Amino acid sequence: MPEQRTIRSLIHEATRTLSKSGVDSAELNARLLLAHVLGVEEWQLGVYRKKISEQQANQLGGLIQKRSQRIPLQHLVGSVGFYGLDVQVSPSALIPRPETELLVETVIKTIHSQQKQNEPVKLLDMATGTGCIALALAKELPMAQVWGLDISEAALTLARNNASNSGLEKRVTWIHSDMWSGIKDPQQQWDYIISNPPYIPSHEIRELEPEVRDHDPKLALDGGQDGLDIYRILAHQAGRWTTQRGFIFLECGKDQAQAIQILFKSASWFADQVVRDYNNVQRILVFRRATTPNPGDPVQ
Repeated sequence: MPEQRTIRSLIHEATRTLSKSGVDSAELNARLLLAHVLGVEEWQLGVYRKKISEQQANQLGGLIQKRSQRIPLQHLVGSVGFYGLDVQVSPSALIPRPETELLVETVIKTIHSQQKQNEPVKLLDMATGTGCIALALAKELPMAQVWGLDISEAALTLARNNASNSGLEKRVTWIHSDMWSGIKDPQQQWDYIISNPPYIPSHEIRELEPEVRDHDPKLALDGGQDGLDIYRILAHQAGRWTTQRGFIFLECGKDQAQAIQILFKSASWFADQVVRDYNNVQRILVFRRATTPNPGDPVQ
């Protein structure tokens, strides 16, 4: 008869295996995977009293083996929490990061400060991926018309599934397009364009953690030689697609904020806000179309 496995022994063994494989936060990963197998929240492990079956122990072992191969935790459990939504993930799209919740929060605060209550607004999420940004904004802004655009049909399939699972399938219009090329209506404009584009310099991708380098789509990571390729396109083309009161909200990488502000200044976009993330990195940039040509210096 197999030995009865305890929560403590399973976590200890799994943590040791993950640590040997170089997985960061090995114990937390072990706990989250065990909670996934048992169908409970991680905090409930301390009060879990049911017997752990051999099948469950074997299932955990299989997941730990895959995590040791640096397959992302989120891919193993199938979803990630994002701004109050449960977002399905897959290798088709970038796994949503906590920093991107700051982007959503900044958009919401700015819209509330700029718009009259319940005033309709049009939002475009460029490079939508899982759809997490578009869906979070649709949920939080009932007066908004929201579009999500991506070059990847596989990513858009995932985004549509997330919309359906969240009950927001009627709130977001999905566009399969390489930037603006697939937009059928030449008169279409948006009040707010939001994007978390690929911003990793090409030569730095090979240095990324295996979870990112080998499992996030390169299309969602590679920002060209200096990481700024998509920002250049947005800076010089977004004016055609925004209303006169238009704003652009961007997530960017470490040490990129000033260069991006210079790009947008050259295209007559004026820096409105710079938001720092939890590590004090200038992470979120907000640009506006101003009526007076007084761009000033880059915002710090």
